[in-house]
Amino acid sequence: MNEDLQPAERITQLEDSRYAAMLGKDIGTLERLLDDKLIYMHSSGVVDTKSSYIEGLSTGGWDYQQIDRSDVRIEISRDVALVFGKLSIRMKTRGVLKAFSTRALVVWQRGESGWTLLAVHSGAIPESQ
Repeated sequence: MNEDLQPAERITQLEDSRYAAMLGKDIGTLERLLDDKLIYMHSSGVVDTKSSYIEGLSTGGWDYQQIDRSDVRIEISRDVALVFGKLSIRMKTRGVLKAFSTRALVVWQRGESGWTLLAVHSGAIPESQ
């Protein structure tokens, strides 16, 4: 991927790669994109680290079927990028099909080796909205 891109373009590219990796269970890509200090707060309140998140994907605990993103806004301040957005997700969780919508905040940080995903925090959107 091209490091000469503007930061917002680079973050968009990284987000596209991350979601494709989640859908395709591309563990190698996620290993590169996710920071070792990752905190992933799911809309259910469950919290994962990098290793527990990757384990959940690789063992089939989560099987993403479809992820649609909308209302995406990227804010960058020096070496931190905040990505705000709405997600509509269809997935199997331990074999049970679920469909839900969330609002999410994703935090990327730029270090010596490039941008890595540091945090995800999502909150469920009630079905009535």
